[in-house]
Amino acid sequence: MKNIIVPTDFSKNAANAMHYAAALAQAAKARLVLYHAFPYPVIATDVPIEIQQFIDETTETHVEKMLDIRHALEKQYHIEISCVAQAGSVAYHLQEIMEREKGDLAVMGLRGANQAGNILMGSTTFEVMRQGKTPLLIVPQGVTYRTPQHILFACDDPYISNEATVRPLKDVVAQFNAEIEVYMVSEPETAPASDKKPRVSNLERQFEKLRHVYTFERAEGVRESILEGIRASNADMLAMIPRHRSIWQYLLGKSDTLSVACQTTIPLLALAEKAE
Repeated sequence: MKNIIVPTDFSKNAANAMHYAAALAQAAKARLVLYHAFPYPVIATDVPIEIQQFIDETTETHVEKMLDIRHALEKQYHIEISCVAQAGSVAYHLQEIMEREKGDLAVMGLRGANQAGNILMGSTTFEVMRQGKTPLLIVPQGVTYRTPQHILFACDDPYISNEATVRPLKDVVAQFNAEIEVYMVSEPETAPASDKKPRVSNLERQFEKLRHVYTFERAEGVRESILEGIRASNADMLAMIPRHRSIWQYLLGKSDTLSVACQTTIPLLALAEKAE
């Protein structure tokens, strides 16, 4: 892990995620890239030069603010930090920044429960996850950094079709000599076991060079089982593939999901299913 990208909107939640990312970068001896995107201006003129001037001036203002943050972080964490500010949208330009800056991981904050729906950092984090291209570490409110030593990888399908998807997880585990607990959780069987074909698995090949163990659970409440697994294992991080069958639906599909997820007080590593 060499480059960590941190989108920020200068909010309290973004600042918390930024400090977590800085501490992670310090521990991993990685570079931190602060990224801020602001909306394109709506100006009542057809003169392109005026629009560009507005964008340039707005960019300069945001860069100055980011440079102040960068100076404070460098003083506290003694790491290399770069700043990027541009007009646009984090949801639609983050992948471009990841490629340009050779990012290995993006880090964003978790805002918590929202009455209009379970939304992570507004719709931005959810949209980044939905696209499935960017490995994303989501840091809940108030969570501070601790070295990842035990990572719970919750999944309900033992076959990883895209090996690039789990690369960030393997990188974190290798970086810190951590242990993966593969938490295979599923609902109770509805058909006789004799009628079911054994599922193909390549997990052992994926994790053969890393410290790992397996836990198998069957539970009516899969979401509750995962959260209980976090508590029981004292995990430092939860890893999942958001669109991998139905696991993410168990965490986002119920009204009280985010409030419970925040109570776990550990970051969520959402792995990118469409990673290259």
